[in-house]
Amino acid sequence: CPPSPSPSKDSLPFADQHDAMNAKQLPVMRHFLNGFLAPHSFGWRHAYAAARGTWGQSRGLAIADAFQVFLAAVLQARPVPVIYADPLDLIARVRLLPDEVDILALITCMRADRVPQARMIIGRLTGGCVPASVVRSGLELACMLEPHQSAQRPGRSPKLYTVA
Repeated sequence: CPPSPSPSKDSLPFADQHDAMNAKQLPVMRHFLNGFLAPHSFGWRHAYAAARGTWGQSRGLAIADAFQVFLAAVLQARPVPVIYADPLDLIARVRLLPDEVDILALITCMRADRVPQARMIIGRLTGGCVPASVVRSGLELACMLEPHQSAQRPGRSPKLYTVA
């Protein structure tokens, strides 16, 4: 499934939807989707280069690797292909398609430890199921990224429980 040729009426302005971390993730996500769904594009090479340019050599390559594992899990669990914008389209760069909104929102929820919202988004992305591979790979990616502002609770220690 090739990328959407241009932003449609269903696309949303990027600035209205996401934080600065999402802005860093968007080109990496789009290039990987391009690599998965249009293999002749060599999108994976652009994705790794974008991540390396954003986060540096070691961290960027680790984040890119975690991102491609996460997207592979989402695509495998999804009943239909993801609709995404061409990462090289200058007009599309400032707009998000609904599937892109969901993927970035899922990572944001995982970074912010908002489990109910993350579960709902995973269900929407995968047609109602919550595959362990999507949860595991999404959490691994989220751990590599900066925590969302809402996840930082100054002055409060987490409650720890012993599980038998």
